[in-house]
Amino acid sequence: MPHSGDISTTVAVVAADDAVRDAAVAALEADTSLAVSTPNGEGEEAARAGVERGAVCVVCGPDEAYYGAVREADPARPVVVVDPGGDRIAGDLLDRVLEDPAAAYVADDEHTSRLVRSRVRDFVERERDEVGWHLADLSGEAIVSFDLDTYGLREANETFFDNWALDPQAIGDATLADLRETDITHELRGRGRGEPGEEDLEWLRDGGSVETFVEGALNGDFERREWHCTGVDGAFKSEVEIVADRSAGIGYLVATVPDDDGPGGIDDDYDEGAMLRSLVEHVPMSVYFKDDRSRHVLVSEDVVEPFIESPEGKILQTPEDVHGKTDFDLYEASHAEAAVADDRQVVESGEPIRGRIERASPPNGRDLFFQTTKAPWYDDSGRLRGTVGVTVDVTEQKHRERELDRQNERLEEFASIISHDLRNPLNVAGGRLERYRQTGDESDLDAVAEMHERMASIIDDVLSLARDGGKIEETERTDASAVATRAWSTVDTGTATLEQDWAYAIEADPDRLARLFENVFRNAIEHGGADVTVRVGTLDDEPGFYVADDGPGIAIEPPERVFERGVSATEDGTGFGLAIVREIAEAHRWSVAAVADENASGARFEFTGVTRAE
Repeated sequence: MPHSGDISTTVAVVAADDAVRDAAVAALEADTSLAVSTPNGEGEEAARAGVERGAVCVVCGPDEAYYGAVREADPARPVVVVDPGGDRIAGDLLDRVLEDPAAAYVADDEHTSRLVRSRVRDFVERERDEVGWHLADLSGEAIVSFDLDTYGLREANETFFDNWALDPQAIGDATLADLRETDITHELRGRGRGEPGEEDLEWLRDGGSVETFVEGALNGDFERREWHCTGVDGAFKSEVEIVADRSAGIGYLVATVPDDDGPGGIDDDYDEGAMLRSLVEHVPMSVYFKDDRSRHVLVSEDVVEPFIESPEGKILQTPEDVHGKTDFDLYEASHAEAAVADDRQVVESGEPIRGRIERASPPNGRDLFFQTTKAPWYDDSGRLRGTVGVTVDVTEQKHRERELDRQNERLEEFASIISHDLRNPLNVAGGRLERYRQTGDESDLDAVAEMHERMASIIDDVLSLARDGGKIEETERTDASAVATRAWSTVDTGTATLEQDWAYAIEADPDRLARLFENVFRNAIEHGGADVTVRVGTLDDEPGFYVADDGPGIAIEPPERVFERGVSATEDGTGFGLAIVREIAEAHRWSVAAVADENASGARFEFTGVTRAE
């Protein structure tokens, strides 16, 4: 997007911990494009001062006082919460930060400086982009950005869409060449002018090719050309100019547009009611108007897609079904109370609620995330009529962000494995090999072989961790009993016994489920001995399954630590087996827990969030 250089680039840094504050200041001062301030005052006072003085972003420590003060002063002001070590922030505050679209969380001792700078720069660039496009809307010219390599269109301002016959939803499918009318013969004939004259053809030729136009801009040639364009009201002439940002790989086409009162111009006699109805009927999001008593006056189709089931069990499928009803008529009480409270806040304050992220947790399904904005609704006389709201499903975006965070954590984990878990046996092997050269004692070679076997086991487990940790996109009806039997046959079980009690099939990836069973079975035999009995079956009280054994139980406290990488109760264990189990469970969007079996000794692992197969 076009940038505006006039917005603030001041970043306020506030933290109770001097070390956190000083580290953040040093990190940001390394970026000469940023101005860093440290507002005076304690806690909330300092955070509010940063917002009130116009800081484009506030960097703070992992304290509720700072984050809460920023959000109270400005719900949309970017915040970067720094938590060295990742162990100081409270769980509920962490959830709020992770769900806040205008906040970022940094918890990495080794890379804190780089990550803080990166997150702040992202927010600054986002602010510049928004301001830039807003200024572009005010400029009166049409502006559209495009990829310098492919000429594919990226984004455009409102003036562009007001004049070009191009669907905003399809802008990514068009190229720069699509903005021109390359064959004007049909257009001219359509206007009753017969064959095009020399003047018309000269006009077309003067536009030149798109390729030469872009190449000229890349070489610093800022010429203006005249293009024949296809607009929403027919063809029109436009003077166009290209500005190229080679470093970003983005170009901008700036074009004049027809005067409103000129030929083919835009008619000022709008039917605003028809425009509003068209918007509400076709916009791909939930749009709704409510009166000052929170009754729905107008809603989009998306509000009732696929349907609403009222608390009384009535199915509502059309916007007309919702007309005149409040949220209490449509949704369960807790949701309705929150929605009506927001309506009341907007009506009483006259201020909008912008970009609030809401989370819903349906039974046996993954979390859903929605971004809601509500604003006052005024009539032509300026009288407050109620509220207008827009709700957008941002579930995929939030899950992508979580998946990206998880992938980054896994990369750090693999780096730690290479630098620590593999280095230790490698150093031992090197030391014993050197001693063998000095003494000739072949027991040292046995130790070298043992260390190599351990490294091979670690490598196998790491590869399994990498392979099994990715998100599972598709599952199928799976006979878990058959999968468990197959997994049992691949493990060296000796005289151990497998007992199964399954009441239903489940939705799963059979191959990943098999590897889950293999690792749990191997863990049971390693800790329970050759004669251990392993029991597998469905849970009684909720959809899910368990794997239990009659061995000595879990000797690690708290038991949940058994799922951490590198944690093992035996000296020769790699500590990866149950970490792999957790990865596979989470890839299915299941939860796994180590629980005490009241009726027997041994270890018991329960998997919940599982979907029963039809």
